[in-house]
Amino acid sequence: MSIRSKIIAGIIRPNKLLYKLFKPSAKSVRSYVHPQAWIGGVIFSSFGINVERANFSGIPGAIFAPRKKVDEKSIIVYLHGGGYCFGSSLTTHKVGLSKLAKQTKLVCYSIDYRLAPENQYPAALDDAVIAWKHIVSQNPSCDIILAGDSAGGGLSLALMMYLRDNNERLPNASVLFSPWTDLTCSGNTHQTRAKYDPMFTTQMTKDSAQYYVPKDMPKTDPYISPSFGTYTGLPRTLVLVGGNEILLDDSRTLSQKAKEAGVDIEIDIWPNMFHDWWLFGSFIPETKQVLDRVAMWIGDK
Repeated sequence: MSIRSKIIAGIIRPNKLLYKLFKPSAKSVRSYVHPQAWIGGVIFSSFGINVERANFSGIPGAIFAPRKKVDEKSIIVYLHGGGYCFGSSLTTHKVGLSKLAKQTKLVCYSIDYRLAPENQYPAALDDAVIAWKHIVSQNPSCDIILAGDSAGGGLSLALMMYLRDNNERLPNASVLFSPWTDLTCSGNTHQTRAKYDPMFTTQMTKDSAQYYVPKDMPKTDPYISPSFGTYTGLPRTLVLVGGNEILLDDSRTLSQKAKEAGVDIEIDIWPNMFHDWWLFGSFIPETKQVLDRVAMWIGDK
């Protein structure tokens, strides 16, 4: 873990205490995070990337396109994280997605699905399905890599399960960053990594799950918590997760179940790293390292 990563971890750690003290609503978190992230995106986004708003059959999003050396044979479709309650292509994820597009040399289509608590499950999955079909129809000859982080990583898995179950086109591969796949929050690392994780407490994840999942729906539904689903028939997958995350067991569980189902899956556990570290862009060296790993893995198809 680099010195700059330790600095970032130290900066974000007090947010856990602030959350415990003030118990902000999802809307309050959104109004606090989005403006700051938007400013960061304006200042720190990569040069050499064209970014434009997009509409995928009524679902908003954005397209990140490298200006040079674009691999036109493949594209990335991306689902952002944010606990299903906040996050968007042009706020929390602009810096990271600019870096992802630049280092992979691929055009990235990012989907802004509806957020909870205003729009509970299955709104996010419904939007992902609609946008996916639109993007596929516009890129019929491309290999498609489905990627997502945190809640967006779990949503990516849910989307793949839905596509498989309904005989729709699956992605050629998937990349999952720190995926949140168990909304029951029952993994052991919720306890064993609690004091090491600078970003989240278990209560934060439980609150997000409560906002997202209707009261009459079980959190063990595979389209809500893919950890409880079946993995047979899913495409080759790369999972990247930090060793200090309370969500570490989510990645371990899905990787184990996928391997048992015959899926070609790799999991990289980055020692001492925190949740979604790569979204902090060039400030930390581990961003380039992990995205180089992703680019190399995609190129090995």
